[in-house]
Amino acid sequence: MIDIDIKDNDSISTPNMECFFQNKRRIMSIGIFAAIAAALAAGLIPVLTKALMLDGLSATTILFYRYVVVFVVLGITFIVKKENIKLSIRQVFGLCIFSVFGYGGATFLLAQAFNFMPMGLATMLYFSYPFFVVLIMRVVFKEKPNRTKIIALGIAILGIIFLINFDFQLVNFGSILAMGSGLAYGIYLVSLQKSVLQKLKDPVIIFYLGGISAVIFGLQGCLVSGNPEFLRLPVKGVFFTVALGLITIFVLKMVTYAIKKIGSTQTSLIIAFEAVVTLVLGIVLYGEPWNGNTVFGALLMLVSVILVSRTSDIDIILE
Repeated sequence: MIDIDIKDNDSISTPNMECFFQNKRRIMSIGIFAAIAAALAAGLIPVLTKALMLDGLSATTILFYRYVVVFVVLGITFIVKKENIKLSIRQVFGLCIFSVFGYGGATFLLAQAFNFMPMGLATMLYFSYPFFVVLIMRVVFKEKPNRTKIIALGIAILGIIFLINFDFQLVNFGSILAMGSGLAYGIYLVSLQKSVLQKLKDPVIIFYLGGISAVIFGLQGCLVSGNPEFLRLPVKGVFFTVALGLITIFVLKMVTYAIKKIGSTQTSLIIAFEAVVTLVLGIVLYGEPWNGNTVFGALLMLVSVILVSRTSDIDIILE
């Protein structure tokens, strides 16, 4: 009787287990696809930005419209879903600060860097942000980096040296802007973990950052040009700026979905290849220069991002 019961249980449980693993594999594959889609889409943002700048549009104009689209589309989404997105005074203040010195500042500095250096190289230097995250956590929050983070920082520095082809004369205004964008994005990432923003959902943060950034870039454009002429867009500019806004939202949605399905570690590993997408498209579409040092430097930067991402997830688990 016992043998019969065991066989019966096996015959019932085995298909159930197979079904469970099949469903899990399917969910994992969908999550991986979402992360890949996010990386590919994010890699297009610098490409479209560069195309508009080559047509004579300023970074201020491009970013103004990009964030207007983000603010409007997400705003409509919140209204339709009737979501409560009220903020405290401290959160409003925090969002204003980190719009200027964090998220908005990062996108502006990176776009400006495209005027002085190849788009792909600028984007790779922007991926120095893990270095600044660790540095900020050490200096401001007295968090001692572990061995993995120290190794990652060393790899990042070596990667930057390879990217500039061992020629320190290439450390010009463009590379400073690109590194500055990495610093600004590092400030933004730290703010998500250590400030009043940590309790807000990602779509809510992006919604308000979009609105605040649109106002800031709008005012900047008016002050610099002295008139609202900077708001004029050619037909191509309308399509591309709308696309930039929609891609920004799409990337956010895909990353959020991927994290839920495959976890933040695997998602961050895949998303890191955004920089490779931009580097390759810059070479193919704009004929940007490259050599073996460029490729090896890019790989080192990716390894650095991956190491920091993995050790950050472990730190969160230990906490």
